[in-house]
Amino acid sequence: MARKTTSIKIDEDLWKRVKIKCIKKGKEISEYLEELIKKDLK
Repeated sequence: MARKTTSIKIDEDLWKRVKIKCIKKGKEISEYLEELIKKDLK
């Protein structure tokens, strides 16, 4: 599957929290966000 590059604006504190969570999970932020979007679209 081809991947699309995009940019988003997000609250700085929220971004820091998500970054820490992704580090703990061993995932890239883009991978984590993609999973959340897929779950929401089901």
